[in-house]
Amino acid sequence: MRSIRTKITLMTMVAIVVSVLLIGGVAVLFIRDEAERESDREMTLLCDSQRKSLNEYMMSIEQTVDMLARYITEDLSSVELMEGGVVGVQGYGSAMAGRDWLGEKQAALDAYLVQHEEKAEAVFRSAANHTHGVIAYYYRLNPEITENFPGFLYTKIDTPSFAPHVINDIFSYSMDDISHIGWYSLPLQRGRPSWLEPYYNLNLDQEMISYVDPIYKAGTFIGIVGMDIGYETLKSQIDSIRIYETGYACLVDAEGNVVYHPYLETGSRVENAVPEMAEAANNQNMEEDEVYIFRYTFNGMEKKAVFSQLENGLRLMIMAPAVEISAGWYEMIKSILFIGGMILLVFAIVTTFVTVRLIEPLQTLTAASQRLAEGDYEVKLEYEGNDEVGILTNSFQRLVEHLKVYINDLNSKAYKDALTHVKNKGAFEVQVQEMDERIESAEGEPLEFAVAMFDCNFLKNINDHFGHPCGDIYLKTGCMFICKIFQHSPVFRVGGDEFAVLLQNEDYQNMEILLRHFDEEAEHVNERAEHPWVMINFSKGVAVYDPETDRCVNDVFNRADQEMYQDKVRQKAVRAD
Repeated sequence: MRSIRTKITLMTMVAIVVSVLLIGGVAVLFIRDEAERESDREMTLLCDSQRKSLNEYMMSIEQTVDMLARYITEDLSSVELMEGGVVGVQGYGSAMAGRDWLGEKQAALDAYLVQHEEKAEAVFRSAANHTHGVIAYYYRLNPEITENFPGFLYTKIDTPSFAPHVINDIFSYSMDDISHIGWYSLPLQRGRPSWLEPYYNLNLDQEMISYVDPIYKAGTFIGIVGMDIGYETLKSQIDSIRIYETGYACLVDAEGNVVYHPYLETGSRVENAVPEMAEAANNQNMEEDEVYIFRYTFNGMEKKAVFSQLENGLRLMIMAPAVEISAGWYEMIKSILFIGGMILLVFAIVTTFVTVRLIEPLQTLTAASQRLAEGDYEVKLEYEGNDEVGILTNSFQRLVEHLKVYINDLNSKAYKDALTHVKNKGAFEVQVQEMDERIESAEGEPLEFAVAMFDCNFLKNINDHFGHPCGDIYLKTGCMFICKIFQHSPVFRVGGDEFAVLLQNEDYQNMEILLRHFDEEAEHVNERAEHPWVMINFSKGVAVYDPETDRCVNDVFNRADQEMYQDKVRQKAVRAD
């Protein structure tokens, strides 16, 4: 095997010879490719940053509408809907026939909905006033629920502030009439919050995109909440995107139709001008967070374009002429050729000098790494240079020290319960094994110990009714209480809601007193507890080691476990009475 010195020397000589022969051609290819990569990076970063900016804007709309939808859902009363006789209606008009719109049940429901709408209207107004670019917001109730109070629609078109607007009679239009009720029918059909692709709203006489959220309560379609964004808002954001001298951006939909383009009409097909763009835009495997690059020719000019998918399904595209992208790399080639020659010469001289200095510390470092691989962490390196090898040596030394600390820390954490920070079941098994070895050896005085088992009652109820975070507090509170009472004995979490205590020394001698103290203190804590999850509720069992009958610690553990189970049964019987 050749030494590092030999390899470096041979590599240097080959590099010099090859570089002299090929530097011209390589420089041209390198600069050209690098310029292409740099343009790819620049356009990709611009497209990605603008996509994120547009997505953040659209996500702010989504979050606002989703928040309003949650408010509506939480404010509505299932009882009022049930008493009004509208539970189960689905929004398609089938429940309209035969309804007593003037009856007492409907009147009561309408009165409740009036109050509900008034509260919702105030919340919507505040949210819309703090959301940029919104030209309309609305809450349209399902006509099957009420005919008298359809909801509300506020618009801000050619006015400085939002003003009320007439709401459509839904069932006077076909469900396929997107221009009139697409904002109602599409989310109803999809059954989920979604963006509507750009469309012309005949009710408001505006081209827009909308984010809408269908509301369901108790299996009932309540209605639609949504916000509309004007076409001009999107246009201004797209027009602000520029790259190089004449590069620009546009928006197309999933089918390649122009949503906004500086030079093409809205609605025209992209493939009429740029077949390559249409092919890329129709890629069925594209991901939302990916940026795609392609080249095309438009009106005899070669261009490069990047595009990515937005949150609402539209494609953001950024284009620039290829001649502008590659303008700088021609002049760079001459400079690079000269600099490359000088670098090669210096490289040959410096490499020879550095190689000699590197060999010795590298050999020392290699030997140290072999010792470390064999598990020897007492490695000491003496190299004190300030060069890269010195940095590497110092880093290696610090790595060895950190490994020692990490391994010691890892050993300690392996036997600690992550939630309660007491010893875990693994630590309990290790302790049991050590005690069993002492029992089998029969050396010295017989062991004196007892096993106390504790099972956390009502943990499932707390998790189900208050959530797992409260259940975790319940477990930690109980564990801390056990540790407080039995201060001189190790405590282990041996199951999800089970704890074991090996009573030894003072705790073993005072076992009866401590168990009574446990019950008394638990009662005091529970009297002062403000929440169920900070109370102390345990079933417990205790078994004392008997050298005449117990062969191992597990015999004692099993008896304590049975006692704990019997205590749980007794407590359940008492509660049942």
